[in-house]
Amino acid sequence: MRQITASLLMMVGLTAQAMALQSASGAASPRVSACSLLTRELVTQWTPYEKQSLDLVIQIPPEEDAVGPSGSACTYGGITMQIDPFAPAVFERQRQRDWVPVSGVGDTAYFFDRRGEWAELYVALGTRVLTIQMDVPDGRTAATIQPNVIGLAKAILPKLK
Repeated sequence: MRQITASLLMMVGLTAQAMALQSASGAASPRVSACSLLTRELVTQWTPYEKQSLDLVIQIPPEEDAVGPSGSACTYGGITMQIDPFAPAVFERQRQRDWVPVSGVGDTAYFFDRRGEWAELYVALGTRVLTIQMDVPDGRTAATIQPNVIGLAKAILPKLK
């Protein structure tokens, strides 16, 4: 729940700029359903949760929302994934210094520790944007679950091309 609130706050700040950019540049990419890509199998494969905790959080059905002019967000199993919530240029203008570059993921990728509560990854691939916010389980850190977040992104990206 906490990652939804923070994600929505970030999106509110970026959506107006994204809409202006996309209006100026023409039609947006067709909307992709984030929940169609964030499957139970992928959540189970890349979750940082222990099996007992995962069994509890995965019982809550996926929840999908429209974001930005052509994006969608899916919250499922302690993960919120957004597809095209804003244009890549919007993120680049708003990005803080403490976002850490990640190589080998998309065209551009950055990782961020959200106060130890969740790990966040931003990825640009062409005109597409993927963000993943993953809850940090008790006893873990954002740094220790970074491979989980990156692995999930690498599993999703081929489906966005």
